[in-house]
Amino acid sequence: MHLNKHLSCLILAVLLVSCDLKNKTSKYDNEEDVAKRESKNSPAKTTAKTPRTTAPVVGERINGAATVMTAPGGDPIVSLLDYIPLRCAPVKKDWYPVSVDFDITKEEYSKPIFHKGRKIKVNGVDAGVLQRDMKFPVSTNGERMWATIDGYTEKKSIRSGTVIETALSSYLKQHTGRSTADMEPFIHNFKLEEETTLKPYVLYFNYESGIDDPSPLYRLALVFQGKQLIGVLHARPVQVQDGTPRRLQRGFTVNYLHGIDNSLKEDFAKKFNKFILSVD
Repeated sequence: MHLNKHLSCLILAVLLVSCDLKNKTSKYDNEEDVAKRESKNSPAKTTAKTPRTTAPVVGERINGAATVMTAPGGDPIVSLLDYIPLRCAPVKKDWYPVSVDFDITKEEYSKPIFHKGRKIKVNGVDAGVLQRDMKFPVSTNGERMWATIDGYTEKKSIRSGTVIETALSSYLKQHTGRSTADMEPFIHNFKLEEETTLKPYVLYFNYESGIDDPSPLYRLALVFQGKQLIGVLHARPVQVQDGTPRRLQRGFTVNYLHGIDNSLKEDFAKKFNKFILSVD
């Protein structure tokens, strides 16, 4: 009798744990697994009216924990905690050149020498610990002050779901719609800016990291015409399923979506080349 009672309790506990694991969500909703989960549990079409539950991803994020080095395989500068934001230049041989800003005091702004063991915060959030004594460049916008760490970290230390090129490839595979409304969740999630200079085309874009160039140009832009996505403009490699690539000026490429009229392709390429050559 007592044995049957214990067995019944054990079975119930196992069932409850199983249900909890099935319903458990990722800690960060802007990772790839969320897009897959939404595509399974929600209608295929995503519109601008879809409730937003995530904060925008501006820059890449640390995956688990990471160390920023003086060079690939070099000396450690700072250890960073999971999901801390930073900027990444194009990856080179599995290493990202990176830049991260951390909060500083007025005294540190006046005398920017920082010592090993100092705990750092990014936008008020605990972010990691300095691993060496160093002097960093400092900045202020009148409201807050920060120091900037430049270095390198391994490719595996960056969450792939926060790399916009990877995230876009996944999004386009998982969502069939190509209207502005269909793409709005992605535009919001990466806080893309709107550019209407190249009428009748509208671009939603972000800038390069600024690590390699203090006056960065576009990194990636969604190109719309008549509320429909017609192509993806990019400075870094990106996979667009069934896309037709076209080289443009200043190292840019546009991947036109399947079925886009040739006259439209030529018109956009001509207007963009003229525009980008006029930009300093």
